[in-house]
Amino acid sequence: MLAQLLSSKPKTQLINLLLAHPKRAFSFTELRLLSRCPQKLLRATLRELDKMNFLVTSEKKRIRYYQMNRRFALYPELIGFLRKAKHVPKDILALAAGRVGDCKLVALTGVFVGKPRVETDLLFVGRISASRLENFLKLASKLAEQEVGFTVLTPQEFDYRRVMNDRFVKNILENDPVLAVDKIKKK
Repeated sequence: MLAQLLSSKPKTQLINLLLAHPKRAFSFTELRLLSRCPQKLLRATLRELDKMNFLVTSEKKRIRYYQMNRRFALYPELIGFLRKAKHVPKDILALAAGRVGDCKLVALTGVFVGKPRVETDLLFVGRISASRLENFLKLASKLAEQEVGFTVLTPQEFDYRRVMNDRFVKNILENDPVLAVDKIKKK
């Protein structure tokens, strides 16, 4: 099975990307850009990985999102290999999210973590530059292959909602978000 997984360089790059960011769900477009894998080969590879139960897929508005199956039989061994690798792929969306403004928290949720039913796809807590947010949302929409939902809260509003056990904030935090920025003091 390991030989089948690592049979080609594009497949290895794709697997490294998924292993490096196991919480993240990626659209086909994002996988193509990040793995630099030709479209036809990527489709065949995703089909093959899905048959092996290596992937978990989710769907929103007929767009499929692919995520590492953390229950895959060889997951612990593959994570061990990744730790020894010299080149670990970066999550460009998470890196770009951190540059939107003076944020205390930036959470990728919804389609970006394989939970398309969460109310929002991006949560920003802090002061945000409108022009940077607009540019980031263009990137996020391109990578998600559809318009993404976002929410901007002030730190005070976020703290209040968290203390009051607000359903919206609680749902986001309990659905395993990818935290691109986390400067919130734990209380």
